Amino acid sequence: MLVKIIYLITALLGFLTVALIGFKFNSKKHTNFFLLLFFFLGSLRFLAYSLLDLNPYLPLLKKIDVVFVLFSWPLLYLYFGKLNNIHNNLKGKELFHLVTPLLVTIIYCLKTFATKEANLIGFKIGFIVTIILNIFYLVASYKLLKQNIWKRNSKIAIINKQNLIINKWTKILFGLFTLMLVRFLINLGLNKQDFWYINQNNYLWIGAIIWIVLYIKILYSPEFLYGYDMFQNKIKEYKKNTIVFDRIWDFKGKEVINIQDVVLKENIETNIQNYIIDIENLALNTNLFLNDKFKINDLINKLNLPKSHVTYLFKYHATISFSDFKKIIRIQKSLTLIEEGFLKNNTLEALAAYTGFSSYSPFFKSFKSITGVSPQEYLKNKISVA
Repeated sequence: MLVKIIYLITALLGFLTVALIGFKFNSKKHTNFFLLLFFFLGSLRFLAYSLLDLNPYLPLLKKIDVVFVLFSWPLLYLYFGKLNNIHNNLKGKELFHLVTPLLVTIIYCLKTFATKEANLIGFKIGFIVTIILNIFYLVASYKLLKQNIWKRNSKIAIINKQNLIINKWTKILFGLFTLMLVRFLINLGLNKQDFWYINQNNYLWIGAIIWIVLYIKILYSPEFLYGYDMFQNKIKEYKKNTIVFDRIWDFKGKEVINIQDVVLKENIETNIQNYIIDIENLALNTNLFLNDKFKINDLINKLNLPKSHVTYLFKYHATISFSDFKKIIRIQKSLTLIEEGFLKNNTLEALAAYTGFSSYSPFFKSFKSITGVSPQEYLKNKISVA
């Protein structure tokens, strides 16, 4: 009875999560169809185990188990892949990852083997395919996450905060379902030589508890569902902080070796934070950085500071050059203009010129480097969310 209650709780939490994902589906940046289907299959499975007794309904429960075990890791792999291309339409080639699970499922559900021995051989072949399939997609998912998700980093605190959320979420999801695969393999080993489904799915309650942990984490931390918000949507919130671009500035500073800089350090170190605040105020609240001929000397004149002070700041207390800082400010401004409807009556080339870029090519490269997507991909994502 206790086990059935655990299964029922898992199913109800799962369907609640599916409902939250499905509601205003396109507004959630960490979700897509594959995750929705993955959670739905898992919830349906535990609902069946909570309502049906093993003896009369074992064949049906076996079929449900087969569907979930075959499709779970391919769906996870497709989901992780989609995190790189948020909300793009489904492509036909992606669905090929579901062909093998679908064929094995059809063969299992419609098997008409002539003898018991043939039936047993079919079972064993099916489970060998299942094990290989799961391990293949486990390894493929790890490589995809390691190369494309877990290494995301940005000099801009707002973008990087969202990257960290994705990083944490995918590690939790990957880790929990790796544990479930381990449970599956251990269960196979503990069963008789006839293999798992000819006996029964033992220790499923362990998997149910792992699912419950996952669902509670999702419900308790809703940012997992809303995820990768572009930083211009949060810029007002972050302007409440004294320093907006906190990953750009190094307050501790690099080691100063030059004798002139050592002398200068003693005079200006206590004012470094004030200089940074003044620079960010000019960058965020004026159009000074949008002038295509804007140079560091123009910034120095506007700040009314000695040139040595500003060059010292970027040399020892910035993690990027003045040129790269200027690009970040211009791209931030371009994102704000897009949100305000600039492109309704103008082209991307006009946006590039307005924000101080000499042509569209450097604008494109800077945009993709800073936001992680091209201007066209950004606009497509924005339209799909609207």
